[in-house]
Amino acid sequence: MSMHYKPQTLLVLIVLILSIIIAQQVSSISLAHGLIVNTQKSDPLTLIEFMDFNESTIDENIWNFNIGNGCPNLCGWGNRELQYYTRENAFIENGNLVIEARKEKYIDPLTNKEYEYTSARLDTIGKLKITPPVRIEVRAKLPKGKGLWPAIWLIGEEWSLNNVKAWPSCGEIDIMELIGQEPNTIYGTVHAPYCYGSRGVGSHFKLPKGMDFSQDYHVFGIEWTNDYIIWFVDDQIYHILTRTEFEKHGCKWVFDKPFHLVLNIAVGGYWPGNPDETTQFPARMYIDWIKIYRVNKPSYAFTTDIVDSYNEVVAKTRGFPKASLETMVNGDFSKPIDFKNSPITNPDEWYVTGRLDLIDERNTVVENGVLKLTIKPPGPGPAEIKLGQVIWIYQNTSYIIRVRAWSSIEEKLVIRVSLPIYPPKILNETIVKLTTEPRYYELRLNNPPWGSNTVEIALLYNGTIYKDLTIFIDEVEICRINTCKPITETTTTPPLKTTIETTTTQNTAITTATTTTTSSSITTTSGATNIILVGASTIVLIVILAVIAIIVILYMLISTRRKS
Repeated sequence: MSMHYKPQTLLVLIVLILSIIIAQQVSSISLAHGLIVNTQKSDPLTLIEFMDFNESTIDENIWNFNIGNGCPNLCGWGNRELQYYTRENAFIENGNLVIEARKEKYIDPLTNKEYEYTSARLDTIGKLKITPPVRIEVRAKLPKGKGLWPAIWLIGEEWSLNNVKAWPSCGEIDIMELIGQEPNTIYGTVHAPYCYGSRGVGSHFKLPKGMDFSQDYHVFGIEWTNDYIIWFVDDQIYHILTRTEFEKHGCKWVFDKPFHLVLNIAVGGYWPGNPDETTQFPARMYIDWIKIYRVNKPSYAFTTDIVDSYNEVVAKTRGFPKASLETMVNGDFSKPIDFKNSPITNPDEWYVTGRLDLIDERNTVVENGVLKLTIKPPGPGPAEIKLGQVIWIYQNTSYIIRVRAWSSIEEKLVIRVSLPIYPPKILNETIVKLTTEPRYYELRLNNPPWGSNTVEIALLYNGTIYKDLTIFIDEVEICRINTCKPITETTTTPPLKTTIETTTTQNTAITTATTTTTSSSITTTSGATNIILVGASTIVLIVILAVIAIIVILYMLISTRRKS
């Protein structure tokens, strides 16, 4: 059967077909630019175990209670510890797993031996086997006090009290250990054949001045694969260990098989020593939650190409116990500074190093909130004087270092951020030209996810002068980008000059940091471009459809008139 269509109907069909074709073309363009379809990329991490301890009792499908003092095979659990572990010292309270160390007399029912302290130790032997690649995070608050030894750690699955000789061949990964008399410091270490005990490979992390791990909860964790282990606190990396590095030291890498998790508070032992009258009992470790992720791909870009020297140097800069958190002490020069201060004894206060003999002491003073630094001509060669201070900053955070300064004559001054080690590893620096008028100068620092927590902020003068030079410094401050207070005076932001050490490793690390920042910028710009492209494509489509619609209407009008 044949079918006949009116011209108007045919035109409508043509319009619809053209619309579909144009829509497909726009969709193709959009897909090509990644504008409309948001393709799902595989997540780097998959959560495979989450313990939030919201139940009323400890889940014995996961946890075993260790009872006793390790006897007869490992009395004192190998460290001359004083406690007796019981079931009663571990319990759930307010959504926390609590491990409590007590000072109380306890008689072992099997041996009649008397103990002065009790505590708890839980493990997951035979119930929860943890095999790399995984990321383990534990949110916890720790006890403090002399002789206390809380720990979150892993040991090879084959180890047990009936097989104590499996250590150190089985391997041990200490996610977190704390010695109670040093409550602001935690340690991350591994033990394995040829590298165990005092030869264990590890590092430590110290909180900034005035903070310790008993005051609040922190997230302690590791990312552990067959090729590397990374330790972090609150996502601040403080230790990096690669298989290649470990084996170069003559150690045997045994961290590619199942391990089990252990939580405990030991009392006494070789490392922390015994409690004394200052130790407060009961002492508690609170575990808020434990998360275990499967690592689908490294969480950190640099793990695919880890180089030992630079990253380990950065990791070892954790540990200035007096470094103030994101604060320049006396940055407004409201107080005098001690020119005899040493960066070793007081790193978180202003210190002056270099050619101190060139400083005119009579004319170098702090007056009305301004440091007036007068330098005498040294003769041939540069003056080389540095004003510095060490502070504590966060990783994966961007900062501005702002300086308000001027000088008696136009001179150059270096603003620098570096690792507080010798020789210094320069993270960023710029040379500014001081004038005789007060002015603000800025330097930006993008601290990458693996960057140092402690940095030295310094002002350096190393020019050659032939008459007395006075440098006036009114203010030095650090602030996170987008949180700095606005200033009304002119701010000079010189081009950033990143000084890179000649070592390949530093080059790689700094280049990676720069690339990451640039990549973010490109992503943002690309997003803006995508929006523009989508808008432009939509407008084109509307215009074309409008033109076609006008043609159809005109044709229909002409056809109607002809018929009439």
